[in-house]
Amino acid sequence: MKIEVSIQGDPDIKPIAKIFYYEKSDELIFFESTQLTKNRLLNNMRLNINEALGLFVAHIITSLNEHKTIKEIQKQIPKILLPHQVMIGVPEGLRKLTFTITTNSNNSEQISITTPIRIDQYFLDEQKQIA
Repeated sequence: MKIEVSIQGDPDIKPIAKIFYYEKSDELIFFESTQLTKNRLLNNMRLNINEALGLFVAHIITSLNEHKTIKEIQKQIPKILLPHQVMIGVPEGLRKLTFTITTNSNNSEQISITTPIRIDQYFLDEQKQIA
């Protein structure tokens, strides 16, 4: 399985693309690295963009294996991470994500998420008070 992620951030950030290759033989390694990221969250450590993307990809793979629909996956992704769980700039760098999933049988599906990490006004006001 190949998962291509097109990442669009704020207008002043150049769009980028990342490709994740996922094979059943790599499943243990992939999900162990995801567990390390989850442990960082449990220790109140903030995640960077790559760690956030890893969690989103892991969620998509798990959801597809559970035969969830694209709409269900799109609805769940914004609930995975909160602004206070990621480093400053991560929500702004991940304004829109488009995941193109290509299976080994060359079937392709696309999942687009706008604002995967919600930024509410309260959070922005809180950051101004800290500065």
